[in-house]
Amino acid sequence: MTPTLGAVLVGMALLVWEVWVWFPSIKALQTNAVNYLAGLLPFLACWCVGALTVMVVGGIVGWIGDTALWGLGTFGDGLLVYGVGAQTGTAPGSTSAPLTEGGLFMTVLVLVAFLARRKRGATGSKWRGWLSGIGLGLSAGVARYAAVPLASSVNVAGAWITGAWT
Repeated sequence: MTPTLGAVLVGMALLVWEVWVWFPSIKALQTNAVNYLAGLLPFLACWCVGALTVMVVGGIVGWIGDTALWGLGTFGDGLLVYGVGAQTGTAPGSTSAPLTEGGLFMTVLVLVAFLARRKRGATGSKWRGWLSGIGLGLSAGVARYAAVPLASSVNVAGAWITGAWT
C-alpha cells in the first residue's frame, strides 16, 4: 500500500497535536531542555513502532498496517477534498521497506512490547505516536531519514538475535 496525501496529513496532524500537548515553553526549554525532551521519548518510541508496522508486507501485522494506512488515507483524503477543497493523490514514497526475516522477527518482538506496555495516563500519546508512524513511515521525506535507518537497525538486530539464539 502506498501512502496518500491524506495519510501524510493525518500523520503530520497527530505529530503536531503531540508537540502542542507536550510543549512546555521556550523559557522552560532553555532552562531544562533534557528533562522536557525526555517527555517526547514515549511518543517517539510509539512512532517507530507504527513505522515498523507499516513496513511489514505480509501476515496479520502487514494487514493491520495496511488497513490502518488505508483508514488514515481515506480520512485524510476526505479532509483534504471536502474540508478545504484540495486535490489528493499518492504521496511520494515507497510501497514498503525491505525487512529481512530477522527484521520481521524483531518487529514482532517490538510490537509485543508495544502492546504489553501498561502505563496509565499516556495512552493518548501512545496511539497518536503509533498512528503518526503509520501515516508518515513510508512517505518519501520521512522514509529517507527515519524509516531506512529503522529498517536497517531491526534487520541487523534480528540477524544477531536469530543467529545467536538458534
